Amino acid sequence: MTAPTRLAPRSTRAQWVRAALLLTVLLRAALAAKPRGENVHRPQGDCAACHTADAATLGRDGAAARKLLAPDLEERCNGCHGDEGPSHPTGVRSAKTVPELQLTDDRRITCPTCHFMHGESNAFGDFLRLDNRRGGMCLSCHQLSELQ
Repeated sequence: MTAPTRLAPRSTRAQWVRAALLLTVLLRAALAAKPRGENVHRPQGDCAACHTADAATLGRDGAAARKLLAPDLEERCNGCHGDEGPSHPTGVRSAKTVPELQLTDDRRITCPTCHFMHGESNAFGDFLRLDNRRGGMCLSCHQLSELQ
């Protein structure tokens, strides 16, 4: 006759189950927050994914490159990044100018307003141009009462 198999105490099994569930949730969240598609933001990326000119043209004049953007840039950004979490509405005109945040010539907010597009800096995470801990970037344009 074989000896009965000893099971772990109920509390130990429950801890393992909770740990496995937590790990599964965290893994799913990490995978869901990743951009989809090829990384066009790297230096050798496909410039035509966002710009209306080729790399040689864009490289000659960085200031001009900021204006040579595809008219449907926001749709293109959302094609890969649309499910990565909350974001500011784009296409709206800004009443305030913040030197670190880039508006279009007609003062509209776009993805590049708040995010570096080519990985220039990631000191604040998500390639944000300003520190947004405790809402710092939001408060550079908005009053706290507007956000509550």
